[in-house]
Amino acid sequence: MIKSLEDIQTTNETIVAKIRSFFQSVITQTSVAIDLGTSMTRMAIIGKGIVLKEATYIGQHIQQGTYLFFGDEARLMYGKTPQFIQVIKPLEGGILSDFDGCVALLEHFMQKAILPYYKNASLIKPGMKAFIAIPSSATEVEQKATKEAFRKVGFTSVHLTLKPYAFASGARGSIFHHMPLFVADISAGLTEIAVVISGGIVCSKTIPMGGNYMDRQLQHYLQLKYGMMIGEQTISLLKDRLLNLQGTNDTQTARGKSLETGLPKSLKVTASDVREATATSINHIVDAVREVIESIPPELVDGVVQKGLTLTGGLAQVPGIADYISKEIKIPVSVTEHPDMATINGLIRLARQKGEQSVFF
Repeated sequence: MIKSLEDIQTTNETIVAKIRSFFQSVITQTSVAIDLGTSMTRMAIIGKGIVLKEATYIGQHIQQGTYLFFGDEARLMYGKTPQFIQVIKPLEGGILSDFDGCVALLEHFMQKAILPYYKNASLIKPGMKAFIAIPSSATEVEQKATKEAFRKVGFTSVHLTLKPYAFASGARGSIFHHMPLFVADISAGLTEIAVVISGGIVCSKTIPMGGNYMDRQLQHYLQLKYGMMIGEQTISLLKDRLLNLQGTNDTQTARGKSLETGLPKSLKVTASDVREATATSINHIVDAVREVIESIPPELVDGVVQKGLTLTGGLAQVPGIADYISKEIKIPVSVTEHPDMATINGLIRLARQKGEQSVFF
């Protein structure tokens, strides 16, 4: 049966529409949000959701220069490897400290979590976009290094935003609203506090204190008080299980090495030990929050006091921390739902909104 000219034209338009729809879907599906944290990396494909959550660790064979362990596997090997294998954290304070190691880790994460979603990686790779949050304290050189690392793993366009925009968006909703958002992110490498309104940061402060710093404080505390040397992984577990600001006094047995004899030794660590060891860091965080409040313009103070402070980040999950900070700064303090996921959720939201009101650069 011979088709009419009108039928042929309609068929051609349908084919063109399908091709256009296909390429538009490819562009959307290959937009990736990445929360590259000091201790954890999270990746999400826009439109699909979070596809990766792994430790930001990598293990390298020093003599050969090759990388052997990645992510969670490398973290499990931390402190347990022979001398010719070194397990490192390629980020410090949310900033690249080992460029080559970071690139190798990102390549592994891409192969594991992003590319399996596509049958033909060579087709979609040229359209891949990265949306990344970086600390507001990052220098121009550090920003360029971050962009270069992501370009090396296959992203043709890399869009950065300041981390306060991401965690404020993930915790409190629209950062483009005329009401101020007062948010503090207490993560592994840094604590960032900011007041965001109408798509801009009114005032902020970043201090190099977070979970990793508290781990070191606890490690030194146990060495001085009990003469015990305990490994970093065990210290981190002790802090996660025992740190609370509610006055409870749980205990946890830890194995380490006696500094006096050099032999293995067990120690019962109490929650009060952990509170005492980390008190300085927590008080520094409170002081930083207080400094930000003091720098808020008078016109915004009422809005900030009404809505209060919202905590995000892994350490926001410490029992009693919101009440403790609230008593010190005299305004309401709350913890957002899933505080450790606030940054990646905010990145997803901002990437979807990318347009006239973009906070990416």
